[in-house]
Amino acid sequence: MTRFDPRLLPPDDEDRVLEPYHPVWQPAFVQLGILAAVALGALFLARNLALDPLRQTLVGVGLALLPLGLWLMLAWRGEHNVQHPRPHLLRVLFLSMLLSNAVTLPFIERVIEPAIWLADASLVTRLGGIALTVGLVTEFSKLLVLRILVWPQHFQRRVDAVAYGLTAGLGVAVVANLRYVLLEGGAQPAATAIHVLSVTLMQQAISLIIANGLIVLRTERPLAISLALHLAGGALLHGLYAVIRAGMVVRGFGVGAVANSPLFGLVFAVVFALVMYGAVAFLMANADARDEQLASGPGEVPFRDGLE
Repeated sequence: MTRFDPRLLPPDDEDRVLEPYHPVWQPAFVQLGILAAVALGALFLARNLALDPLRQTLVGVGLALLPLGLWLMLAWRGEHNVQHPRPHLLRVLFLSMLLSNAVTLPFIERVIEPAIWLADASLVTRLGGIALTVGLVTEFSKLLVLRILVWPQHFQRRVDAVAYGLTAGLGVAVVANLRYVLLEGGAQPAATAIHVLSVTLMQQAISLIIANGLIVLRTERPLAISLALHLAGGALLHGLYAVIRAGMVVRGFGVGAVANSPLFGLVFAVVFALVMYGAVAFLMANADARDEQLASGPGEVPFRDGLE
């Protein structure tokens, strides 16, 4: 008779050791890589492919929803497999989408109308005009969402600000991309894929400025105008991004502007996001290291360790 060996049984789920927190930067970089690969593939495989309006719209909607699907698989799903999942990520996403579709983007398109009064403006006027209108309105809407739903109680670690900031930026990007496809007619797959990449990476990368401002306000003793300076910095980045990209590859300043040199548009969006991700990660790593140094002194407790 064969004896039963308990070692052959699969491990009990209750005995599985979970990681304390879900990583933030890894899913962001994986999403960036997949979006870039899809856009590059569409550029070389579908640039000469002409679709009828219905198929063009269906493909466009699929591309517009691709960042959302990647976020659900890479970021949100992973939060369920750790000891301390970040709460309200879906709420941040949905409120950001709702506010963008109901207020932010219609206000920009119908009231500000940057494509009309900035089309023939000088370089400096375009930069300042976009920053003080489109940039300021967009970043303030993200700040409002984060302030209402998750700040300060759920900003327990610096990387929490990254997770919530990327989510708020994604909400704006998904709505902007869907409006581009459904309301503005979209474009052929190659141009739509690059547009989705550009809008998504830009919105998420700049959101990190607002998120960093909130975590600074949460963890340190900043100047009274610190958050306003971060908001202004995010708005200025909107202007710089639009002006630089327009000078390189884009005709016009509307949400539906299409690149004249698509490959340059793809590369510029990826480089911009990588620089922003790297800069914010560097700043937060330095702040964590500073907290650890302070913890070695008498009576000092770092923010990170104190709330974990």
